[in-house]
Amino acid sequence: MKSWIRFTAIGFLLFSLTACNAEPEVSVDDEVKDGDAAGIELTTQVEGVFKGFEGDDPKKVMIDYEGEVKTYDVAEDATGDFDKIKENDNIAFSTKMVDGKEMIETLRLNQ
Repeated sequence: MKSWIRFTAIGFLLFSLTACNAEPEVSVDDEVKDGDAAGIELTTQVEGVFKGFEGDDPKKVMIDYEGEVKTYDVAEDATGDFDKIKENDNIAFSTKMVDGKEMIETLRLNQ
């Protein structure tokens, strides 16, 4: 009888400890209210080869990325090595979406 009481007490103790370690449920509100996501900017960081500026416009760069030369506008707040890069330099760059358009956010020489 004593072993049965001891076994029951140990089982109850283990059950109590397990219940205490259970993670609480988290409720996530899937609804985004107007303006809540306006400040969020998604950024992508990749590597490529700098092919030059489009014409004489320093606000448009041409980059060979995955075998395709793409032209990107440079964001107003863009930072990086724009004054140091030369044609065919290996670069790392990041882009972000601004008003539905992919723009250069940063551009650095890869060394």
